[in-house]
Amino acid sequence: MSPRTDPTDPANMTPEERLAEIGMIIGQGVLRLRERQAVSTPNATHIHPVESVESAGSGLDECAETSPHGQRG
Repeated sequence: MSPRTDPTDPANMTPEERLAEIGMIIGQGVLRLRERQAVSTPNATHIHPVESVESAGSGLDECAETSPHGQRG
């Protein structure tokens, strides 16, 4: 009996299937970003451009009382 192969494993996908999977992941990310922007600015008539990776904050410790670098405030 042969082991079952995982159809979602990139090693078992054709290049076209991998490209479609990447497109779906990116599309879902764009929709999540737009939803988040719409929630943060409900009366906005336009969507602000996305900041570059270099200029965007990570946001990891924005809500935290402490940061990895010590006490805040």
